[in-house]
Amino acid sequence: MYTRQLGGRRAVKTRAGSASLAVHLVGAHPIIRHFLSRLNFWEITSGCLAAVRAIAPDHAQTLSALVQNLLLSPAPLYRIAEWAQPVSPDALGFSLDEKRSLNDDRVARTLDALVSPGARSLFFRLALRAIKEFELDTARVHQDTTTVTFHGEYRTSHQAPRITHGHNKDHRPDLKQLVFGVSVTADGAVPIAHEVYSGNRTDDTIHRSHVDHLRTLLARDDFIYVADSKLCTEKNLKHIVDYGGRFVTVLPRTRAEDKRFREALRGGDPARWRTFLELPNQRRGAGFLDRYATTTRGPQQTKEGYRLVWCRSAQKATLDAQVRNAALQKAETELVDLNARLNQRQLRSRQSIANRVKDVLRRHGCGLFLDVSIRSRTSVELRRLRRGRPKKGDPVRQLRKQTFYLDVQRNKDALRAEARVDGVFALVTNVKEMPKKEVLLTYKYQPYVEKRHALLKSELEVAPVYIKKPHRAAGLIHAAFIAMMVDALIERTLREAMVEHGIESLPILPEGRATKTPTTARLLEQFSDVAWYEVNHAGENVVFPLELTPLQRKLLRLLGMTPAAYA
Repeated sequence: MYTRQLGGRRAVKTRAGSASLAVHLVGAHPIIRHFLSRLNFWEITSGCLAAVRAIAPDHAQTLSALVQNLLLSPAPLYRIAEWAQPVSPDALGFSLDEKRSLNDDRVARTLDALVSPGARSLFFRLALRAIKEFELDTARVHQDTTTVTFHGEYRTSHQAPRITHGHNKDHRPDLKQLVFGVSVTADGAVPIAHEVYSGNRTDDTIHRSHVDHLRTLLARDDFIYVADSKLCTEKNLKHIVDYGGRFVTVLPRTRAEDKRFREALRGGDPARWRTFLELPNQRRGAGFLDRYATTTRGPQQTKEGYRLVWCRSAQKATLDAQVRNAALQKAETELVDLNARLNQRQLRSRQSIANRVKDVLRRHGCGLFLDVSIRSRTSVELRRLRRGRPKKGDPVRQLRKQTFYLDVQRNKDALRAEARVDGVFALVTNVKEMPKKEVLLTYKYQPYVEKRHALLKSELEVAPVYIKKPHRAAGLIHAAFIAMMVDALIERTLREAMVEHGIESLPILPEGRATKTPTTARLLEQFSDVAWYEVNHAGENVVFPLELTPLQRKLLRLLGMTPAAYA
């Protein structure tokens, strides 16, 4: 929680006797409202979400309060009034009566409005305003999806988007979900378009309609559309090419071109790799470079005639080897455990043992790298045929008992062959004039979309969702998208101002530590306890105006604001 709720009125003791202290919390609300104002938020929202009857606060005011809540201290909807209570009405942009009328029912009605047909134009107009007001570069757009997980049955979810089971990216296949797709610019990773799909919708089916929406929004066809391997289908790519569009994506491992080249590398094809890009690896600290190499040995075009750029990443090669080795160790551990349980219960026949071994190798993907032989040994046991004390010459019968055991060996030839394809991947594009280095750098921006998804589920705390009505749950995701857009615009504005003023870092991390890449969450934290105070003693009011620290004033200047915003 970024805003520490320290506001409210309480009795205090002074030297002159008892008094009443009122703390009017302001926090970071003026900053958020400043950026909402630049988006012309209230006018656009009021025009798109017309209220059925005169209610205060209206949809625009309620939605602005919800966005502020999501950005500052996400809370359950039934606590929205409790969250707003200590905040000064002026900071929220409300009158005192409007603030008292803010409750979970008002927010729920606004969520209903966000899934109405008029809301489509709301997101469209907000995106247009953001592009114009903040001069966003839309020459390149990156798209990706994530899943929003729900707890509950949601048996009444019949209309699209349906809350249902699907491929869960949160690794919770037991829970139902919605699919959330978002497109961001390559200029600050600002979200400009989104869509909420049914939980069983697959990524390869959403791109064509999403590209058409972007063409209408951006009023251009020449932007580069960047997405993951689910874009690389014949229908999707043809749809983009037919209207003269451009794309960059990654070739799936299931394509024949990829399989052919990998088999050639495994067979010892002497491909010559040439380093063409070196980037610092942020995860491993300064000094470590991730080297990218390319080759002309593999196929240079897909079967549809699109350009292929083969790459090999040194970091990815290391990770591939580590993942494979970890899988081998897990498989070997399970096989050792299985070997100890042989010749008992369901593991007494060679076929049952072979089936269990096959299952272990399949689950860990080690069928090519582990040679497992089921061997047997025969032991002979003598059993006497006469009862009583044993005597010399008693008749006996030989009993032969067969026991099985596993002989597990690593296939060193297969492992050496597989090491030749570690770190190898191919990019697909129809932009023939773009250098290979630029194609790779274009795709390397794709993880910033995932950071927006991480923001959705961490700072904004949108998942898991506990709202009962399915359409309101979708409305909450729409509201979270607006909060994502505002968050990205604040972060982009701050970082651009740092470059413009030659500021290398800002001390906004806990304990006053500096960071070269400040985020909106850490910036808003700096204003979490800003408040003004009012003391009433014996009928006399004394007001203590709020005071901003030098760091807070500096941050406001970088955001294009003045301290007057907190007057």
